[in-house]
Amino acid sequence: MTSFLRKALGIFVEFEPNDLQQTGRPAGDTLAQKFPLSSVKPTISAEELDKFELHFSRLFESSNLPGPDYFEFWRMMETLEAHVPDEKARIGAVFATLSIQGLTKDKLLQTAAQYKGIVEKDRDEFDKAADDKAKQEIQGRVQQIAGLEKKIAENSQQIQQLTEEITTAQISMKELKSQVSEQEQKLANRRQGYDVACQAMVTKIQSDIQTIQTIL
Repeated sequence: MTSFLRKALGIFVEFEPNDLQQTGRPAGDTLAQKFPLSSVKPTISAEELDKFELHFSRLFESSNLPGPDYFEFWRMMETLEAHVPDEKARIGAVFATLSIQGLTKDKLLQTAAQYKGIVEKDRDEFDKAADDKAKQEIQGRVQQIAGLEKKIAENSQQIQQLTEEITTAQISMKELKSQVSEQEQKLANRRQGYDVACQAMVTKIQSDIQTIQTIL
């Protein structure tokens, strides 16, 4: 599970992925359904929404528990939505179908809570991956800037002899500062997008739990 999460989270913390298509889907990756974050209307772009839907779908596929549970319940609910728009009727029909395979209300609620826990664990993994990426992409450049600034200050006393070196260092420092600013902004955007999508996912599951408890 940990290796899967780190690989999946790379979609969001790698800023220049070479192995992703425009939708954020790795080549050869196929999923029957994406988890419908759009149904809870998170305030992020369509491109970010697509990436996070794919991420949570792969996460749930890899974490699918044995037998019929909340995951199968959700997939049937989404499949029937166009044919049975009334949610109450759809829940009853889906539950009746899956109950034949052994699904109970208690198991449905229990597994919904388990998937919620999986999402929350995924959020912790994402935060760790984002922090590691920050150390890798930002802190090293910040240290380079500090070193260059010190070098410029020391060489200022010998400006006649070191003009060329100082000029080169200033150009490098400007480029590094630009890179730091760009990486910080990209990381902040990814973190914000993930937090919004993750909260939407938790809200969706919590809403399903409340609806199931009320209807069944």
